[in-house]
Amino acid sequence: MEHKVKQVTVFGSSTSAAEKKPEEKEDIDYTYDRPFKKLFSDKVFLAPVLKNIVPEYKNLELEDIEKLITTDSAVDVNPQVYNSEDFGKGSEMVAHYDVLVSCALPGGKVICVGFYFDLEMQRESEPEYPVVKLGVYYCCRLVSRQIERLGKESYNQIKPVYSVWIMLNNIPEGLENSIYTLELSGHSNKETADIAGLNKQADLIHLSLVYLSEDFRYEKNQDDLISYLQSVFLNKVSNSQFNPYYEYSSKIKEEVDEIMSVREMFEARGEARGEIRGKINILIEDGYTDEKIIERLMKTKTNPLTREDAEKFLSLYYEKYNV
Repeated sequence: MEHKVKQVTVFGSSTSAAEKKPEEKEDIDYTYDRPFKKLFSDKVFLAPVLKNIVPEYKNLELEDIEKLITTDSAVDVNPQVYNSEDFGKGSEMVAHYDVLVSCALPGGKVICVGFYFDLEMQRESEPEYPVVKLGVYYCCRLVSRQIERLGKESYNQIKPVYSVWIMLNNIPEGLENSIYTLELSGHSNKETADIAGLNKQADLIHLSLVYLSEDFRYEKNQDDLISYLQSVFLNKVSNSQFNPYYEYSSKIKEEVDEIMSVREMFEARGEARGEIRGKINILIEDGYTDEKIIERLMKTKTNPLTREDAEKFLSLYYEKYNV
């Protein structure tokens, strides 16, 4: 089965919208558009992800996992921990979490925070920074922000953090359709030392990098989480051949339809921007003046621009390519 799907824009950033270049602001509008946020924050969408990531959820029914996803806590923790914007401490930069929820563990008499779950979407698997290091940094920030005051009580309240990063484009061949997991644990130089209790206390960071394939290619015996996420991006959540949770996922089919429609609209805009850059490049090589380039962009048969937009695209072209 081959399904070609174009690149999806990155969700989340450690840079504010005000700091972005004008050509990138439209991508920000796209990544934080309501349909996207609505879908990826939906408990029905999150439940299959949690089932495949959190050991305590592995044998639970998806409907039961739904009930354990909560933003209410009976535990006295820093209320800012629920905010998707993390302003940090001191001079730390602001971190924006794409989807951040608290979850309870099964079997408790009172619904309270058992761990925190962060879901991130990453367009490039190998950007200018190592994603795995950024993932570890996010996990550390999510642990750190739980401390409202120093002291034994605060440290006893620290809850584990699970952070899942979905990698979409430019995946190295050896990593396609795979899940890389990093967890915090220790070892002793004494083989007979009983460190199980220490490792349980240190069990605070769980990072998973989920590498899909750019064409969302299905592979035999692939992980259920990979299949589930592929079915979302292929808009086949209700298809039993693609989604192992197809009956349960039928509840979010309309949302998936909506998010895919919005994505296609922005992909079309992206193609149009690429076409304009190509035209500008050709006109510059042919020796056209700025004024003539602007006039040609205003009169093109496909995607004619206003003068204001033509001037903006030409300015952005010069800025990007240092012309």
